Order: sequence, then structure tokens, then C-alpha cells
Amino acid sequence: MHMKTTVEIDEHKLNRVMELCQISTRREAIDRALTELERQASFKQVLSRKWDPAILRDAIDPAYDVLELRNQEKPGGNPG
Repeated sequence: MHMKTTVEIDEHKLNRVMELCQISTRREAIDRALTELERQASFKQVLSRKWDPAILRDAIDPAYDVLELRNQEKPGGNPG
């Protein structure tokens, strides 16, 4: 969903962000800034939660073997 709005924005800051991030439109710069701020806030919210060891214990399958999966992805790797 998109919404048209008029806001006052620090033009120097906006131009600097567009230059640093190689963004060609103001709309994309604002959208990326909002997306990044949302990501940071979500991450902060997750980190602020109390983590019960039982939840963490159940979070990952004990049979999960990342090294074996990587080995299988290599050309000529063991398929199983």
C-alpha cells in the first residue's frame, strides 16, 4: 500500500543518503530508510524479550548439521 504525503525533510541529509547508498530517487531513499528503521526496531524488540532455555532448546533441530549441508552443496559433495 502506498500513501501520498507532504513532509519537510532535511534536503542535505536526504541527498547525502542518496549519494552514499547510490539511490536515484527520493521515494526509494525514504522507503529504504523506513525499512531499515523498522528492521532495527524489530530486532531491538526481539532482543528485549526474556528467553526461556526451553524455547531455545526447541528452536533448532538437534539433527541439524550445517557442515554436512554445506558439504552436500559442494560440487562432488556427498549427497547424503
